[in-house]
Amino acid sequence: MNRSIPRSLPLLACGAALLWAAAAAAQPAIIPRIGRAPHPAPETYIILKNYFADTAVSGFTLVSADPKTRTLVAKRVGIDSATWRQWAYCKMGPSNLIDSMKRAAATVNVKIDPSGNRYSYVTVNADLEGTYALGSSATTRQCVSNGVLENNILTAAGVKQS
Repeated sequence: MNRSIPRSLPLLACGAALLWAAAAAAQPAIIPRIGRAPHPAPETYIILKNYFADTAVSGFTLVSADPKTRTLVAKRVGIDSATWRQWAYCKMGPSNLIDSMKRAAATVNVKIDPSGNRYSYVTVNADLEGTYALGSSATTRQCVSNGVLENNILTAAGVKQS
């Protein structure tokens, strides 16, 4: 039995392969990090609230704190280039490779949940944005976390890093 392949099949296969490759290459910008702190949830909440409230220690400004849900939001702007390179990777197109970073901002969301009587789970999400410019043209990008910032916050909560 001799069957011919429809002419559109190779084109569809090529299109599907391109879409799959693009989807596989896409990374979510916000990847939560979770750790178990050696304190009850209310105590861990206070530790992290104090950490973010002390700008000299954390570098962040506490934006909101909800003791009922044990959630914290903190923001940091004016991040130096060396710190930014440790914290984030910004995917730039070929036309933006010679742009220089003008502004970097990090917003972290922290949630503390109980884990028994003596422990708590700390979830940290970091939203990282970089603004790059060349001349008068500026581009703001959502950047991908390297996990360093989240791990620093987990360490402040007492989470052991392996």
